[in-house]
Amino acid sequence: MNLEAVVVHLTGPFRGTRQHLFSDDISVGTGPDVDIRFPPERAPAVAPNHAALRKTADGTYVLTVRPGETVFVNGAPAEEYALSSGDVLGLGEKGPVLRFVLLRDAPTAHKSMSEALRDCVDCARHGSGNGLGRVWLFMKDLPREMFTQTAPSVRVALGGLALLMIGVAATFAVFGFRLERRIAEEGQRVSDVEARVREQAEQISDPELRARFDELSVALSTRVEALELLNEAGRRIVSTAEPSVVFLQGAYGWKAPDGRPLRMLTGPDGRILKGPGGSPLTSMEGDGPPFTAEFTGSGFLVSDNGLVVTNRHVAIPWSVDGSASELRDRGFEPVLRLLAYAPGIAAPFEAEFVRSSPSSDLALLSVPELSAHAAPLPLSLELSGPGDEILVLGYPAGINALLARSGSLFVDSLLQSRPDFWKVVEHLSASDLIHPLASRGIVGQVTPSSVVYDAETTRGGSGGPVLSLKGEVVAVTYGVLEGFGGSNLGVPVEEVRRLIEANYVRDSLPPNTRP
Repeated sequence: MNLEAVVVHLTGPFRGTRQHLFSDDISVGTGPDVDIRFPPERAPAVAPNHAALRKTADGTYVLTVRPGETVFVNGAPAEEYALSSGDVLGLGEKGPVLRFVLLRDAPTAHKSMSEALRDCVDCARHGSGNGLGRVWLFMKDLPREMFTQTAPSVRVALGGLALLMIGVAATFAVFGFRLERRIAEEGQRVSDVEARVREQAEQISDPELRARFDELSVALSTRVEALELLNEAGRRIVSTAEPSVVFLQGAYGWKAPDGRPLRMLTGPDGRILKGPGGSPLTSMEGDGPPFTAEFTGSGFLVSDNGLVVTNRHVAIPWSVDGSASELRDRGFEPVLRLLAYAPGIAAPFEAEFVRSSPSSDLALLSVPELSAHAAPLPLSLELSGPGDEILVLGYPAGINALLARSGSLFVDSLLQSRPDFWKVVEHLSASDLIHPLASRGIVGQVTPSSVVYDAETTRGGSGGPVLSLKGEVVAVTYGVLEGFGGSNLGVPVEEVRRLIEANYVRDSLPPNTRP
């Protein structure tokens, strides 16, 4: 079995490519005569003769670092190191990062799909920037890797899959167009029948027959209005409701009884230490940054004095935090910052918690300034039933979805400033890129505690309104049934009404008797 060595460029000038090592002695640097050469102007951390790779009798390589230079192997500095397949090499401080790989049997000129995918993941993992920047690197590299580095057969298969998806989308578009045309044609036919009925009614003198024709004419007019409502409702409802649907951005930490914040532990290199489950380790000691848990959600205006409805797990996020009860038993108190962004308004509003429902995943926030810019959404007095059409508004997938809709030019410009969690949303709002997504669906089931519907949404859409074709709120999104056809759960509007009424009753009581 033959072994051939390859280095994969994870970062640097040749990021995403791989280079076969055909010689027994390989030199690495920026000099003119080295085997793995980096342009000096694009790799200032690499010396002219930075390191060497020497092939051993068993077919692998030993790394030797030149005196005075630095190479990190798997994150630790090394002077001489016997390389194994998969080892990651960093050339100097913030220099190019390579991965050493041993290919078994005869190497090919193309990557497999798994190799291309792994290279994209590693390029993003070792790239610069924060988590959002690395996600963007992965999404940008994946198409290039799949369509330029893989075998022609793989590219053909991927191209066929893309064409199939385009074909499916086109089929749905044609189906929708034909359905709208059929609705319009039926509406026109009904209008023609109505006109003929009226003409005949004018010629009938018998009062009873005339009354029957009038009844039929009214029924036909109602049918025409219903068809027109079905055809135009979506566009009208979304444009009317959009200003009242807010994007909620928040973060919370913990404060000890003596006022000190709960902090995250950091290592000698300043990196945050994490436990086996990936959660950061915390302590009251040290000088690490205060612990914060970041989240996003949706909400909507329901009153003229600025009451906003959302989910309890959005307004009180620590209520679904498994470690919260232990911290509260020790006397810790949550410290919350919650902002509400409205479409078309650059500056955010501070949102204040008012109360939550004891029986449903609902809560009320106070955003009094919002009422000057948007109208409250009306609450339906009718119960939804299976088969009813609905529209769902919200911000599913949170910041990631907003960035995906903003375009590559905006994202590239944004990543240059390396913004944090708060600054990303500030930039999106300043560029008028915060608008809710709308999806249409059918109610599948209604129970006293839930409305089940199939309109597309996901995490982050929690707290968004579910609207009837009259533009009235019939439910509030609170959960997704993953693995069950994308079905979603909403709290019935009757629970929203109970929560608002309970709040008004509370406000009407003297302060010392309020619950």
